[in-house]
Amino acid sequence: MTLSRRHVLRLAMAVPIGLAVTPLAVTYGRAMKSMAGQVRPKPSGTSASRCAVCGSADHAMLDPKCPMGRTVWRGRVG
Repeated sequence: MTLSRRHVLRLAMAVPIGLAVTPLAVTYGRAMKSMAGQVRPKPSGTSASRCAVCGSADHAMLDPKCPMGRTVWRGRVG
């Protein structure tokens, strides 16, 4: 790619726009980071009392009662 006068002028016009948008993006990022704790659901139980596959509290992971658990059918894992 050859560097022409048009490319240099486009870059020169983009720099002030980038400098103007950067503080807004930083502020937006900080606001989203502070809101994450409020939006995220509160934990209930521990990993030992919940199924990691379906999230149910009535059985643990690798329990055959899990409706979403992997099953072996005709020699294939499904």
